[in-house]
Amino acid sequence: MKSLEEIKKIRDKKRKELELRVNFKANTTEKHILVCHGTGCTSSKSPEIIENLKKIINEKKINNVRVIKTGCFGLCAKGPIVIIRPEDVFYSNVTPNDCEEIINTHIIERKNTFKTTL
Repeated sequence: MKSLEEIKKIRDKKRKELELRVNFKANTTEKHILVCHGTGCTSSKSPEIIENLKKIINEKKINNVRVIKTGCFGLCAKGPIVIIRPEDVFYSNVTPNDCEEIINTHIIERKNTFKTTL
């Protein structure tokens, strides 16, 4: 069992992570790449997208980016869906082959070239 102090530290850390996902004006260099793992996106290769993103991030030794598997965004016809926070950039119809371009363009070059925005 963890102490109350340890639980408070965990809670504060998780609140900070979640703040990044809801505050579009967050002042941070950390990025979260949210990848839909709903039924439709999963059948359209979102698990491969997740693995490709993680692999590329590791190969390029990028430390401030986390790939996060999410539930359905409700836009199944446009899936697989990838959203990058805090910028709130929305990528639709992503394929495993798009991962390299997304990382290079959006994360490394910091260009918000995208297919669609919310």
